[in-house]
Amino acid sequence: MANLHHARGSAYFPAPSHMEGGFTDRRGIALNTLQDFLEGKAKYVSVSMDKHLPLKYGAVLHIKEIEARFGKAIEFRLVDTGDAFDGKRYSRIDICVRNQAASLDPTINGSLTLKFR
Repeated sequence: MANLHHARGSAYFPAPSHMEGGFTDRRGIALNTLQDFLEGKAKYVSVSMDKHLPLKYGAVLHIKEIEARFGKAIEFRLVDTGDAFDGKRYSRIDICVRNQAASLDPTINGSLTLKFR
């Protein structure tokens, strides 16, 4: 597995709908939003990708464009998945944000460089 991958980003947020997927990750642990991380309320940001990737639950990654936008290192962890990501491999990633307004961020919804540790 190469360390760097390019993906199209999107955002999801904790909500009681099938589209958003609820309030917990695939193991039933509360989702951590980007805003919670930036406010010092979470140790990492929850992300969702293809469940068939050769990565373990909790795999750590950094996203260059989002870190540049907010001016700090941000720890993202692969803790979630969704049917929309099946077969997408590394080409799609969903970033957990606080709400619908935050989900419209153009950086998150753009082309992203993923660096896995």
